[in-house]
Amino acid sequence: MMEGRPFKFRILEILDTEGPTWNRDLVKQLQAEYNMPSDYYRDCLNFDLIEVAASGMAAEGETLIDEEGTFRKGRLLIQYHITPLGLDFLNELRSKVKPRKGG
Repeated sequence: MMEGRPFKFRILEILDTEGPTWNRDLVKQLQAEYNMPSDYYRDCLNFDLIEVAASGMAAEGETLIDEEGTFRKGRLLIQYHITPLGLDFLNELRSKVKPRKGG
């Protein structure tokens, strides 16, 4: 339902439907859905994910260093999950945000 909507709405929806998700996988999914293939957009979307966590709507789980370069070599990979606050906010969005036409 949140596909094509603001990134942070979609981040919450993915975390709710898919469960704990690594930042590399979530960002790659968003890049594909929103047609944003460059490294610049990868970093912007990762920052959006960090902001969702900083607001208390998602929380960090496991972490590891990306030694293989699957996302950004030598950087931190973080697994995120939705929090109760994030779930409440997402449910409120679901009740207010109408599906996009043709979607």
